[in-house]
Amino acid sequence: MTTITIASTKGGVGKSMLVSALSVLATQETRRVGIVDLDETLGSLSQWWALRGEPAAPYLMSREGALADDVQRYAAIFDWIFIDTSPYDLALIEEAIKIADAVVIPTRTSFFDAMGARQVSDLCREHGKPFGFVIVGYHKSVDDLAQQTEAALSAFGTVFKTKIMFDRCFMEAPIHGKTGPELNAKAQAEMAALWREVKELAAAAQGGAQ
Repeated sequence: MTTITIASTKGGVGKSMLVSALSVLATQETRRVGIVDLDETLGSLSQWWALRGEPAAPYLMSREGALADDVQRYAAIFDWIFIDTSPYDLALIEEAIKIADAVVIPTRTSFFDAMGARQVSDLCREHGKPFGFVIVGYHKSVDDLAQQTEAALSAFGTVFKTKIMFDRCFMEAPIHGKTGPELNAKAQAEMAALWREVKELAAAAQGGAQ
């Protein structure tokens, strides 16, 4: 089993979007995919899951106790588990990082989002967890800011080559229980490329731990 935590201390940077899209891509390779929602607020991953139904849906894992214990209960059931964190509970973010095989840290092209991403990367280094930053909501009109954000974050760790573009499909899709890549071919190509990078990061980490 491989556990991927999506984390940031900023809200609205695309954590739930990434968990939903990456987990759906994972179901194309194996049906043994679980998701954990640590931010059960309005517009949450849990509500998206309820709207989605079948087919090609990950399994929404129930919370019964400590996060590490909950994930361990499913270790023999799933090949992949994706954890969607809340931006408001740093202790819970840290707990999700501690049990992850790899961490994906989304950020937009703003100072405040980048600082939130850096805070999560500090926790990853503290616990020896591999991580990668991903720029979401990218648009060519802010390419200079995206380059500055990427350069700044690269001083703290890996920045994934893939950027997730701004597109209305990511806003429209959850209303129908879908993901942006299921509605837009360009978004599909971007998310597939990011998924390959995430799998490579996790595989390298697991290989190094053996």
